[in-house]
Amino acid sequence: MENRMRGKSRALVHFCVLVQIMCCVYYATNMIRHRPGFAVQHSGISDSEIYPNRKYEGEYIRYETKKYGQDFCVAYNVTRATGNFRDDGLEPISLVIHATSHFMREIEGQCSSRNWNGPISVSLFVDRTSSEAVEYLHEVHRCSSKVNQKLSLHVVYRMSPFQKTCDPISIKRSNRKCNSFNATIRSRERGRVIPPFQIYPINVMRNVARKGALSDIHMAADVEMVFSEGFAVKMKPIANQYINGKDKKLLVIRAFEFHHKYFPAGHTIESLWQWFRMSKNQTEAYAWQIGYKSSSWEAQLIMHRKDPYNPEYIPTRIRDQQSLVYELCRANYTFHLASHVFNVHRGVKTKETNLSSAVLTHQKRLRTRSYKRFMHYINSTYPDTFDQCGRFVM
Repeated sequence: MENRMRGKSRALVHFCVLVQIMCCVYYATNMIRHRPGFAVQHSGISDSEIYPNRKYEGEYIRYETKKYGQDFCVAYNVTRATGNFRDDGLEPISLVIHATSHFMREIEGQCSSRNWNGPISVSLFVDRTSSEAVEYLHEVHRCSSKVNQKLSLHVVYRMSPFQKTCDPISIKRSNRKCNSFNATIRSRERGRVIPPFQIYPINVMRNVARKGALSDIHMAADVEMVFSEGFAVKMKPIANQYINGKDKKLLVIRAFEFHHKYFPAGHTIESLWQWFRMSKNQTEAYAWQIGYKSSSWEAQLIMHRKDPYNPEYIPTRIRDQQSLVYELCRANYTFHLASHVFNVHRGVKTKETNLSSAVLTHQKRLRTRSYKRFMHYINSTYPDTFDQCGRFVM
C-alpha cells in the first residue's frame, strides 16, 4: 500500500513538472512572437500566398523567375522577412541594398546589426559560378532568427544571348541542424563561392531591391555602409512625416564615404559643424531644407516607393547614382538634411583595382549614347526646371 502511494505521488509530481514545462514553452513562444519588432507578418496566411513563386519538387525548392527588361531574370522573395516592424503604427524604413556573392558576410552583418531594426531588401546578382550564394543565404535565413526577421532576398541573373524565357532557381532542401551551422562552417561555405566576373548592372540591382521591399519608405545604400546607432528607429517618425509619396520631399543622410578625399564633390554637404551642433542640441531627429548641389552629388536618400527609380541604361560607375538625384531635382523634389544620424563606408580606398579600372574603361564607350538618351528624357519630361538644377555633366 505504501509503495502504491509513493508511485502515485511520483506520477503526480512528474505530471505537475510536465505541465509547468508546457506553460513555460507556451509563454516563451508568445513573448518572442509579441516582442517589439517581431510581430509575425504571415500569421493566418498560407505558404502559397507568402511565396507565390515557390514550389516544392522532391528534394528541391523551385522559385519561378520573371523577365526583367531585355537582359535579366528576377526571382523576388527567395527569402522573405518575417518581421512586421509596425507595432508603433508607423511605416518602417526598408534598407534597400544590392550585392554579389562577394558581400555575403556584409549582408549577414546588416541583418545582425542593432543599428537597423527594420526590414532589409537585398538584390543579389549571380552567375553560374556564384549561384551557390543563393543556397547559402537561404540556409542563413532558415537558421538565424535575426536574418529571418529582416531579410527579403531577390535574385537577379543575366540571360544568355539566345535565351528567350527565364529558368527557375532551384535550391536543395536542407535537413541540417541549425546549431551545427556555426561561424566556422559559414566562413568555409562563403569562401567556396566564386563571385561573378562580368559587368555589374548597378542600377538594375538598385531598382530590384526597391521594388522588392516590404515597406513604402526606402533607405537606398551600398551594402558596405555602416549606419549610426539606432538609425532605423531614430529616423522612423521623421520619415513618416516627410516621406508620403505625395509631397515630393526627400531626406538626405550625411555620409562619410571612403573616397571622400578623392571625390569630394560627390559627398560633401556643407556646414558640418552646424550639423553637429543641431544634432547635439535636440533630443529627436529633425530635418531642414538644403539645395541641390551639382551633377556630381551622390546623395544618400530616404525616399518613397512611388518616387523615381534609377535609369537602368546609365553605364555602371559613370554618374549612375547622380543621374537619379538630378532627375529628382528636375522633378521639383526638395532635399532635407536629417540630424542625428549618418552612415560611413567600411574601409579606406586609396586606388582603383584592376577590375574596377577595366569596368570603367568598358563602360565609358556607352557614355555618349546614354547621355543623349537621358537628357532627351529629362528635358522632355521636366522642361521648366533647368535653371534650378543646372546642366548635368556626365
